[in-house]
Amino acid sequence: MKAMYLEKPGLIVEKELPMPSLAPNEVLVKVKAVGICGSDVEYYTNGRIGNFVVKAPIILGHEVAGEIVDTGQNVTSFQIGDRVALEPGIPCQKCEFCKSGRYNLCPHIRFMGTPPIDGAFREYIAHPEAFTYKIPEYISFEEAALLEPLSVGIHAARRANVQPGDIVAILGAGPIGLVTLQAVRVRGAAEVLVTDLVDFRLSIAKDFGATEVVNVGNVNKSCLANYLKACDVVIQTATSAEACTQAFDFVKRGGRIVQVGHPPVSQVPIDPNLLIAEELDLVGSFRYTNTYPAAVKLLGAKRIDVKPLISQTFPLQELQVALEHVRKHPDRCLKVMIIS
Repeated sequence: MKAMYLEKPGLIVEKELPMPSLAPNEVLVKVKAVGICGSDVEYYTNGRIGNFVVKAPIILGHEVAGEIVDTGQNVTSFQIGDRVALEPGIPCQKCEFCKSGRYNLCPHIRFMGTPPIDGAFREYIAHPEAFTYKIPEYISFEEAALLEPLSVGIHAARRANVQPGDIVAILGAGPIGLVTLQAVRVRGAAEVLVTDLVDFRLSIAKDFGATEVVNVGNVNKSCLANYLKACDVVIQTATSAEACTQAFDFVKRGGRIVQVGHPPVSQVPIDPNLLIAEELDLVGSFRYTNTYPAAVKLLGAKRIDVKPLISQTFPLQELQVALEHVRKHPDRCLKVMIIS
């Protein structure tokens, strides 16, 4: 089979690999669609994200859907021909975090496309039955691949404990911000402010039900006035250090701030006295846990729409072209999909 390796920052090389061997509890999947995530672009550009460093050639990609072409001898839930989405993080299922249901925190998790674990930019992949999910015929493979970022948004909305009637601010209108917007709407948010630096993304946020959108690079203070110190929840999906501080401008006393986006620095200025005196809840949201079944149902019921996120598609052999396209055109590109 063909696989696309990141040999070094800025260089993708096609290689021939043997077909994956199949364990008794695994399914063999013909990869049909893989979304390019911001993390893939970071690894391609810089060779690292925080403490995760590319030290050897690696296959990137973790937003994946495809068709089952073989099953291990102990597999009972799937048949050849089933259309599926793959949850890319495989936890140990033995540690305290796995046993308590928070397997996203498993210190031994093997996550596709995160060094040193190979990902999905290849033709075939073997995957555990327990982390494979059927998708109905009316969900395309491209949409099914986006169940992964949708899961991030669902988990963030859960961490925020969004309640019916809440006023929510979402800082950042990239793919994660846009699916988080839909997730908080499903949970009953009454008003949602979305901020970003790119008007193209904000226009899609408006289509997805944002009450107000604001380009914070060209701030219209009259648009922001109704939301300053008025939001029950602020969810930061932007990756800028400035957004970390800005969250405190929007959250009201007793409100909740959820950090999803990874800033480029390890320290940002936060006033602990404000955190204490206003009794704010400040929490992190890392990937997701037990979200895929809900994501499949919401997408299938058309409660959430991911089609508008798909900007372009490229074949597997043009992965480097696709990565360069995403890197160079953030002003008109949301989610680029690799299809085969």
